[in-house]
Amino acid sequence: MKNHSKKGTTIRPFACYDAEQLEGIRTRISMQPELLEEYKRQLMLSDAFAEVELSLPIQRMNAFRTNPFVFQTPENAAHMKVTFHIRGKGEVWIRQVKLTHSERGLPIPIVNGSFDQGLTEWETTSHSSSSSVSLEPSDDPRLGQCLYVKNMSDDDQVLLAMTNTIPVYAQEHYSIQTTLRLDELLSEDGVYVEIRFLGAAGQPMDEVYSSCPFNRKTPTTWATLLETAGADADAYMVTGDAVYAERAKRKILYMLPDMCQGMDIFRATGWHVDDTYGAVHIGRGMAVTSVIYDQIADSGVILPEEDAAIQSHFRYIAAMMMDTAYYRFDLEQFPDEKGGKRSNWNADRATGLGIYALIFPEETLAEEYLEHACAVVDWQLEHVVDKDGAWPENIRYHGAVLHRYFLFFTLLQRLRGIDYWSRDKVKMMYRFLIGTVTPKDSVQGGPDSEPKLLSPAVGDSTVDDNWFRMFAYAAPFYVKLDPQLSREMMWAWKHGGGVVRDTGASPCTLLALLYPQLELPREAPELTSVYFAGIGYVIFRQHFGQWGQENYAIFESSPLTYHAHHDEGHFSIWANATPLTLDPGTGGYYNGDRHWYVNGHAHNVVQFMDEAGIVQNGPLKSICEEVYFSDQMDYVRSCIPDVHADAYHRHFAYVKAGADVYVVWDHIRSQRKSVWNLHTLSSSSDIEKNRITAHCLNEMKLEVTFLEPGKISASTSHGAVSGAYPLAAQEHLRITGDCGSDYLTLLFPKSGESSGLTVRILPVDPDSPELRMYRVLRDEQTLFLLLVNRADHLKTFAFQADRPLLNLLDKTSCKPDANGQCHIQLNGGRLAIFIAI
Repeated sequence: MKNHSKKGTTIRPFACYDAEQLEGIRTRISMQPELLEEYKRQLMLSDAFAEVELSLPIQRMNAFRTNPFVFQTPENAAHMKVTFHIRGKGEVWIRQVKLTHSERGLPIPIVNGSFDQGLTEWETTSHSSSSSVSLEPSDDPRLGQCLYVKNMSDDDQVLLAMTNTIPVYAQEHYSIQTTLRLDELLSEDGVYVEIRFLGAAGQPMDEVYSSCPFNRKTPTTWATLLETAGADADAYMVTGDAVYAERAKRKILYMLPDMCQGMDIFRATGWHVDDTYGAVHIGRGMAVTSVIYDQIADSGVILPEEDAAIQSHFRYIAAMMMDTAYYRFDLEQFPDEKGGKRSNWNADRATGLGIYALIFPEETLAEEYLEHACAVVDWQLEHVVDKDGAWPENIRYHGAVLHRYFLFFTLLQRLRGIDYWSRDKVKMMYRFLIGTVTPKDSVQGGPDSEPKLLSPAVGDSTVDDNWFRMFAYAAPFYVKLDPQLSREMMWAWKHGGGVVRDTGASPCTLLALLYPQLELPREAPELTSVYFAGIGYVIFRQHFGQWGQENYAIFESSPLTYHAHHDEGHFSIWANATPLTLDPGTGGYYNGDRHWYVNGHAHNVVQFMDEAGIVQNGPLKSICEEVYFSDQMDYVRSCIPDVHADAYHRHFAYVKAGADVYVVWDHIRSQRKSVWNLHTLSSSSDIEKNRITAHCLNEMKLEVTFLEPGKISASTSHGAVSGAYPLAAQEHLRITGDCGSDYLTLLFPKSGESSGLTVRILPVDPDSPELRMYRVLRDEQTLFLLLVNRADHLKTFAFQADRPLLNLLDKTSCKPDANGQCHIQLNGGRLAIFIAI
């Protein structure tokens, strides 16, 4: 980077706006309803926190931690008993106990888990008369009562046991999450959970599980204060009232030392059980706290000694962010998903450091930090962001990185005249987000909400990440530079819910008030079926933008393993503004539900069994071998290199031509049995012979017809689902196949009581049992012919036809000969779909 000689002014506030712009900002907020609503929300947040702060010090504002204990039940376990041990001199407050079935990502209700009914369903035992157990109101008036345990001596131990046993499934994962507070360490072990198991007949089992003891202080973490501190600073920006600046200052004086002490622990231990003090969140926090400081620096409320302390903490954080013992930003390959130059961690670390350098140009190492930050971003734009503009982890991390890039690019242009907005890769990153949007979903958010666009859940992403807010922030920068992109961004923002609030981890509240120009023109993009090869998404579209008629499917065949789930070959489908089958997205990283979201059984994939008959996860990446799009059919074939199969290809076709039918063919060469998973966003399903009809939302149905196997063996369970849908879980349908058997399936979305599909098996050469041929009809009208060649080499189909046929995949045609016969050659391991012409 060359043009860093131009120094920014030292008159504050100077970073995001200057004193001359303040009145214009205040006027715009007062005149824009969306901005005014967001400002009022921030003002209420600031005032509510200040009210609590009158009686509670900051370190106790959010002084509870949720500690998970994840375990797998032993063989033959049918019930479990849970006991908490509190050992050693000291005090503990327990606010809540939760239980999750990790294999399904679903909560298991616990009677009186929050102690609202006193000690009902709990039993306490003390090993000493000097211990006490009582129910006390929390110091924080926003919270309910807690179970308070006080041990007076080192030998004291209190046992807190659930009186009821809890039914469990054998050899499955569960998680107990305990929300507790420790102001000081206990003198001995601390708090741990003991699990005992019972068999089906109620007999005690030998296995006893104990969690690692929890014994660390739980003062408020910096991250829980960030949004409120931003709201304080914004209130000062709008009103000029130093009261709000004082509120923000108090939080900064608390947050920065907390960052420092947490980073010290992280550096020393590689403490990855909580990312709050890792480079990813510290980078975000460093950027936002720098902005907050900059907003209040001219207020007069920061005393010289306080300012010196703030500057010192910022310098310490910045130096640590350049320490490879804290974060390995020097590695081009991942040591794990939390390290290296390619990681989203590095993007957030570098941009946080760069924003700090821009806001504090007087610092000795500011230019060095800025040079480094720009070098990291330049390298990532060239080597990490792919040719389609995708950040190659998933949509969630694409949005997260672009979000942090945004403020860095904004300040670089404003303060140094360095333009990243015109770079092709930056524009493509915004276009990629637009290019992945689902149809407007009429269910998400509840019956009173407007239909809105979503980002599809794929792997570690959810449908409600709200990345569309970033379009409102960035669109003004493209009004002249790329007006078409600006208009499309504003369209996506408006139809994505019109959200301006910055949400998620480490929000920067100023963005919502300063950057959106909501009166900018909007224009719908032209979106069609698309393949994003670098990230591995294949999106099928029909009737884009036609309300109630738009069809959408997304298929994953990813070459990557970053933040990967065992979901290769998964698909999600929307029809009639309704999701019918969804990727579950992601849960919490540390709350014990990850076994569901990461596991293959949570996705629409085939899983194979090992020699013991236990279902195994598939690979973390696959190979997309062919993609084809047309007005009449979309198609993808992927090779999924499962270690339990000699060969496995998944074919996924969307037959548009008057049919709206999805064809899924899993072509398998394996000596192992397998399971075909399907998740439907449905309240119930009918299973009969070779057909499943899932009763979905909006009176939609998903009809699933199995051509192979001809007679299915199906089981039903439930699992967690991404997004705010009225169903707490998706139905999980599992179809078991024999060794080496294929699955050939038709998925047909339909509404109400409309007619379904009829399938007729057509005769083929009896000497070629690998061939399959089907006529697919609706209301006695042929929709298409489906031909499948399971052999490894070319085969010829010969059959009677009364008219010419068109192959939708390669556009070749076949005319019947004088005897009314068609002869069609089909390569091994391929399917063909024909319609009459």
